[in-house]
Amino acid sequence: MNNKNFSCKALLGAALVLAAPFASHAQDAAYPSRPITMMVPYSAGGPTDVMARQLAAGLSKELGQSVLVENRTGAGGLVALAALARSAADGYTLGVFATPTTAIAPLTQPSFGYDVVTSFTPVTDIVNYSLVLLAGEHVPVQTLPELVQYAKQNPTAVSYGSSGIGGTNHLAGELLSHATGAPMLHVPYKGNAPAATDVMGGRISFVFDMPSSAVSYTQSGRLRPLGITASKRNPIFPDLPTMAESGFPDVVVEGWYGMIAPGNLPPDILAKLESAIKTVKASASFSEQMQSAGFEITPTSSAAFRERIGQERDFWKNLITTANIPLK
Repeated sequence: MNNKNFSCKALLGAALVLAAPFASHAQDAAYPSRPITMMVPYSAGGPTDVMARQLAAGLSKELGQSVLVENRTGAGGLVALAALARSAADGYTLGVFATPTTAIAPLTQPSFGYDVVTSFTPVTDIVNYSLVLLAGEHVPVQTLPELVQYAKQNPTAVSYGSSGIGGTNHLAGELLSHATGAPMLHVPYKGNAPAATDVMGGRISFVFDMPSSAVSYTQSGRLRPLGITASKRNPIFPDLPTMAESGFPDVVVEGWYGMIAPGNLPPDILAKLESAIKTVKASASFSEQMQSAGFEITPTSSAAFRERIGQERDFWKNLITTANIPLK
């Protein structure tokens, strides 16, 4: 072999090896260089989907790439969560999930096989949500303490509906019953709307619902709001007392919607997503949209979000165990 050619090839090889880390860094620094898919584990048109699409629009502007929402339903959100777990940790497949899917569903379905705290990269929570207790006009009470007292005096009279076993509106009812010692029968439905319909029809006593949905029922007089599970009053229901204000400080249920990525997301991509979401959340348009829907924007970090998921998982696990809540 010609010594000159060998020297040139050796020098070229060495240059490529030395350049590789810089090329990789340049590629990471260019993130995102193509459209991003953001999975939502619920049907189009629901609260999670609406919030996610508003977030996607803001992120598209911030990141300079399209952020496409993909609705992937099934198994209470676990279908989407499993798909996210199998995705590449490159920042191009993300997910917007809520408390029931991450902190509760893995407890009720242990065969799922993933732990959200260790198997994924929590990016940041986006908004908090709380639940309004809506009673039917046929229930002879005007306040939450009266409902609790009525349930104690009539052990088989009070029942409540939810969108399904293991959801926050199910466990909120279980928490209320456990904290007060008042017997309340849970009746699961395939969605909150049919549960609310049965409350209005006098077939069950009450239902927990999101403030944005609850307001249409209360304004029309079809359902009576008795309390909200938040730690403070909601702008949509400024006159509605919290559970604590009604004498039940242990009945606080504040869920969240947040972004989660596959595990081991590179730190620089995580930082870029955190920064972009923070900017979107601080924008006037996004803030106004979220507040009008009854959400509270959460200024937090990836580390704080990871810790919050773990704390909520432990809280619900303890309630499920101590209250002997039947989940299957």
